[in-house]
Amino acid sequence: LGIHILSDGAADLIHEGAMIIKNKMKLDDVINTLHVFPTLSEGIKLVAQSFKRDISKMTCCAE
Repeated sequence: LGIHILSDGAADLIHEGAMIIKNKMKLDDVINTLHVFPTLSEGIKLVAQSFKRDISKMTCCAE
């Protein structure tokens, strides 16, 4: 298990993946974790939510 991020700002995101792996978090744990808005790390939450929700009905804004 691991995480790969290839983008500008990857250094701002990798800590999220490390935390998820270290704490053996499940999908709902990631979704329910506070993610600062607006930041790149909030993208991790949006990706997690996309596994449970219709992405065509998701908003890019805070919920």
